[in-house]
Amino acid sequence: MGGLAGEPLPAAFPQLERAGCHIRRGQLTLIAAGPGVGKSAVVTTIATRAEVPTLYFSADSDAFTQYTRLAAMITDTPLWAVEKDMDAGKSVHYDTQIEKLDYLRWNFDATPSIDTLDLDIQAFGYTYGCWPQLIVIDNIKNVWTESGDDNGKYSEIIDYLHELGRKTGAAVVALHHLTGEYDDGIKPAPMSALLGKISKIPELILTLHKEGSSDFENLTINVSIVKNRGGKADPSGNWFIPLNADMERMKIV
Repeated sequence: MGGLAGEPLPAAFPQLERAGCHIRRGQLTLIAAGPGVGKSAVVTTIATRAEVPTLYFSADSDAFTQYTRLAAMITDTPLWAVEKDMDAGKSVHYDTQIEKLDYLRWNFDATPSIDTLDLDIQAFGYTYGCWPQLIVIDNIKNVWTESGDDNGKYSEIIDYLHELGRKTGAAVVALHHLTGEYDDGIKPAPMSALLGKISKIPELILTLHKEGSSDFENLTINVSIVKNRGGKADPSGNWFIPLNADMERMKIV
């Protein structure tokens, strides 16, 4: 059963839940960060832990990348070891574990249009007899529209995704980028740092930055809750919840 609009998905990160941050069905959540900070890892963790019917549009990462990330995540194996095993033809163990994630469905079109998104979501409904409960767009910048400028493009996509959540009752989570000043991902990013100034429509907006050494030991991904219609938020980004991250194994807790 899909649940009711407004109901939260099963919790992926208890720290965020305790702070009043919930990804809800029927609503649009935006997660924004600079490249390499870990937004794809965060949303993949959410998708695997929620264990609900999910359609993941992975425009930013190809099938090989997502396979190695999932394999590392669910088997607690370093990424380099997963890739080495794949090169040696020893991926059966990973295949077996990934096949258990049968609630996840993927689209790897590098530049999907809004029409493509719509058709694939309809196909999901016809195939499985229900809408997805979670729809992930990774990321907005890769979605193609006919708008001539970025601001118009982002606004068009956000309007579509917001309506999509209302129509299907799915929790829609879209990943997005920040303005250049925050592109390095090492300081808290305010809501005003979103590319395209698209903060008015999403019900929940999170920005990410990281702390830790250059070799990723003791890495922390800090989640700033900059907009939250259902709870506490700080648009400056200076209030954040730390998540411990082992990016070699794609573990975030």
